[in-house]
Amino acid sequence: MRADFVNEVGKVLDIKRTDLIEKDFILHQILTNLSEDKFFAGNFLFKGGTCLTKSYLGYYRFSEDIDFTWKDQKKFEEKSQKRVRKHLSELVGQTGRVFEEIAAKRGLDFKRVKSNRDYVELGGSNKTCTFKIWYQSDILKRRTFLKVQINFVEKILFTPKSGELESLLKGKHEKLEALFTEYKEYAAVIPFETYDIQEIFCEKVRALLTREGTKARDFLDVYFISKKFGIRPENMTRYVADKLTFALKLYSKYKTNMKEKIPLLNSGKLFAWGTEKDLLLTEIYEKGLLFISNKV
Repeated sequence: MRADFVNEVGKVLDIKRTDLIEKDFILHQILTNLSEDKFFAGNFLFKGGTCLTKSYLGYYRFSEDIDFTWKDQKKFEEKSQKRVRKHLSELVGQTGRVFEEIAAKRGLDFKRVKSNRDYVELGGSNKTCTFKIWYQSDILKRRTFLKVQINFVEKILFTPKSGELESLLKGKHEKLEALFTEYKEYAAVIPFETYDIQEIFCEKVRALLTREGTKARDFLDVYFISKKFGIRPENMTRYVADKLTFALKLYSKYKTNMKEKIPLLNSGKLFAWGTEKDLLLTEIYEKGLLFISNKV
């Protein structure tokens, strides 16, 4: 039973938020199936916070959704907006079918009905898409969901990498392996093509500037990338500007959000924890976060 496995993982790793372990377990299952799907694995790049924890930085925090970008951006170049919209609509449907099949296989709830915002949210004339996949949480004892966020149209600056996605169960855990059939799948490493770490860094800085409201996790991610890979915000300015300019041309909401961020940027009070401190799995040097926030 999933709850027994999740609770035991929490005990072994000394993690109290077993609801987040449960969600990560389900995310890992979905990623396993996506890696085995020829259409999806061949056309999408994994990115974002879950990519960071599973492929680049390890589990310094939990991430609650999965993010992807369509790999072949040439498909959208030199086409009329009408043709691009039509092609994107077809891609949303084809991609949704993949998740519908995975949901059916895993006992999850998802329907690729574009008109139902409980399952599908479209943005930017189909250029972005969010799928909500629902599940009955054995830990929370209620229905909840995880999000799949997809950018079909994006500016990709760096060459993608062949990634290996790990779970919380890095290393050997003989007791868990002996007691639970779920162990083998959760402990397995998943091959998946990912963003280059510099690409993720640039998009995280862009998110800091264009996201509605402020998310502490963006600062955390920028801080840990900078710390581990020696990537400095001041050295990435032209790349961030390139991706920022591209996004501002496509999405009017980003312009509005960025205008609202300017007073916070000028005040030096952009960073705030909010409720996201609960996602942490490691100690944070807060002065480092403040340093990063002042560099953005």
